Amino acid sequence: MFLKNLGISVFFGLVLAVSVQGATVSFMVIETGLREETPVIESSRIWEDALLDVFFDTGHIVSNSPIIRVPEKPQTGLPDAAKVSLDEALEGGADFFVVAVLDYQNPPASAQEIPKPRSISLRLFKTAPYQFIFSQEYTGEQRITMKDEMTNAMGAARIIVSHLKDK
Repeated sequence: MFLKNLGISVFFGLVLAVSVQGATVSFMVIETGLREETPVIESSRIWEDALLDVFFDTGHIVSNSPIIRVPEKPQTGLPDAAKVSLDEALEGGADFFVVAVLDYQNPPASAQEIPKPRSISLRLFKTAPYQFIFSQEYTGEQRITMKDEMTNAMGAARIIVSHLKDK
């Protein structure tokens, strides 16, 4: 009886260990269209948190790089400033790299108004071998609550997660 219970416990332990093993995913948020002295915008943190939360909740190992700021939105691939973070992700054993580009080209109407992104671009890359996998673009909403923005960001993150299952 003891051996039977031990065998069942070992079986379930192995099944659970294999099923919860997720990919290692590194994240980077890039802000564009803002002056260097502008503090990090809440929308950038919301998108970063949503990506990290959804990937972690679906069983992946997550890490992130500091939010960086570049003058203009890169049309494809990674800007040079992000390549250092990609190298660090590779050294850390990341299987995938997700870049969120928040383009703040629309200045706020007043100094008190918080800038909102004009567009959000999410890009998924496989690290070894380096390969672009998937991209999605969203139009930023100028009048949106933080709760609704988090909901939108989490929905976008779930779409990205679905593309990991095939890779």
